[in-house]
Amino acid sequence: MAGDFEKNSLDWQLHLWQLRIAEWFDRLFQSSNNNDVRLPNWSFPEWLLRSLFWAIAIALLLWMLWQLYSILAPYLGISILAGKGQQTITTQPSAKRTTSEWLQQARSLAQQGNYREACRALYQAALQKLDDAGLAPALLSRTDGEYLNVLQTLPDPRPYQVLIRTHERLCFSRTDITQETYNRCEQAYREIEAQ
Repeated sequence: MAGDFEKNSLDWQLHLWQLRIAEWFDRLFQSSNNNDVRLPNWSFPEWLLRSLFWAIAIALLLWMLWQLYSILAPYLGISILAGKGQQTITTQPSAKRTTSEWLQQARSLAQQGNYREACRALYQAALQKLDDAGLAPALLSRTDGEYLNVLQTLPDPRPYQVLIRTHERLCFSRTDITQETYNRCEQAYREIEAQ
């Protein structure tokens, strides 16, 4: 049986490391009654602790800034995530415009072929009409679903529902808004004015 045997291998080194770690844990958690065994005076390097502290502090600061941005962005009308090149108008009912101003903007945008924003302006005109009538005061926190709930008390909520459902599609999907969609919204708004 003469042959060369491997004197060192990766498996053997891993086995030795496992033994050393197990022995270290045994010494670490050994009862304090045994005074013969002394734990090594070991601690983390100071540079590592400082780096860890600053990494955590910077992460917390960035998180707080992001939370502040998330809270204030709707009120300031800013968005880092907004698409470039898209013309947007304020969608909060707090933009104090009259219904006639919203209608004028809707017609102007429709003539330019921007049916998406034209439908949004019609939606805003309908919300302003609800606010003027005292049926649903304009609140920044009010959602489309809340408007739909308020509208259930009206004798004919269908025209409002058309505008609100279109607005939901504007905000939460990438579907194209065509002239046909704008015409449906404009017809719905005319029905609201006739009420």
